[in-house]
Amino acid sequence: MLSVSKNTIYSGIFFFFVLLSIFVLRPFRNTIAADIGTADLTLFLFIVVFVMLLVNPIYSYIVSRSSQKNLVPYIYGFFIVNLLSFLALNTYMPDSFTIKATFYVWYNIFNFFLVAIFWAMTVNSFNIDGGKKFFGLISACGSLGASCGGFLVDSYLYDKQNLSLLITVLALCLAVYFSSKVEREEIKLKSNTSSTFEDIFEQFIHIRNNPLIRNFIFYAFTWTCLSTALWFFQLEIINSYTDDSSVKTKIFGRADSIVPIITLLTQLLLTSWILRSKFLGIRFVLTIYGLMFTASFFAIYGYFSEYLLSASGITVFLILQGTMRPFEYGLNKPAREAVFTTLSTKEKYKSTVFIDTFTNRFGDATGGLLFNSLLSMGLVLYTAPLAIIPLAIFLINLGWNISKNIDTQKPV
Repeated sequence: MLSVSKNTIYSGIFFFFVLLSIFVLRPFRNTIAADIGTADLTLFLFIVVFVMLLVNPIYSYIVSRSSQKNLVPYIYGFFIVNLLSFLALNTYMPDSFTIKATFYVWYNIFNFFLVAIFWAMTVNSFNIDGGKKFFGLISACGSLGASCGGFLVDSYLYDKQNLSLLITVLALCLAVYFSSKVEREEIKLKSNTSSTFEDIFEQFIHIRNNPLIRNFIFYAFTWTCLSTALWFFQLEIINSYTDDSSVKTKIFGRADSIVPIITLLTQLLLTSWILRSKFLGIRFVLTIYGLMFTASFFAIYGYFSEYLLSASGITVFLILQGTMRPFEYGLNKPAREAVFTTLSTKEKYKSTVFIDTFTNRFGDATGGLLFNSLLSMGLVLYTAPLAIIPLAIFLINLGWNISKNIDTQKPV
């Protein structure tokens, strides 16, 4: 029988409130993206990349000079202040496009930093065996929080963004509290005399010297590029279905309430078993992702080419959401985090956050650019998905190479 430690329980509750805070706002972010349109959305994704270039060194500076017990209160407290600012702005200027566009850029940073910091703290509390045993359960708690957030939006909050902002503030306060309950080795990552530029240089040293980190950067860039291109096709499906922003928010909320339940079942029933399996394991998870992207782009081709005549746009959208996202959150993310436990403490806190923030954001922007470039070259919505499939096949090779490096990487 699997014995669950207090660290696992508190980490699970911590993650529940992290994803609740993210998913109670996510449908509003998605509606803004749909309203902006795929033609202009790539610009905003590149703005996110630019902001990440500015923010990532600041994050490294804070990490280098903060104790672990203060890191979550500092970063999450900053986002709580941001949320209260958006609440005030939305109250007095509810229809401002500038505020909505700013919120879209901000949310992408908010989303990734909250999750990246959670996992950076969590992987330092478990070894690789503990990660294989408990990361699925911890992720399951997060999925439950995500489903609660999506359900709240689908059932009640789809036209009440300000109330969603208040709920997010409360959830983050609770996340900070339960984070303080997690026991971890208290270490200072660096002396107080180094500069931010030295922090940036140190990140690139880790990347250059560690083949596992290098491969993960290529892997993260490729899968986020594919994910964003797939997401742009899904936005086209939603925009062809309705022009009403509240209806879009409700649809996105419905997906965010259903998908985490599927993810939860995956995490409870499959994650630990697959990751610990000698026959399947981490190698299976990292390599099969490319096959799933291939199947998804074929489905997009089938919808826009009208081969799937009986399928409505919402059905195709929900099926894609219900397969790709549960695999990412239920299997691929825990597999990646289990591999991260083999890294040293500095690599966990700096290089992995660099991957989860800047690399992923640049992959997002490139995916949007790829989507629009294919359309500008004369491809239409039912042929463009086929042109992206070779990149999905390349992801298979990257996953295989990462899994080979695991055997030679010594836990620190």
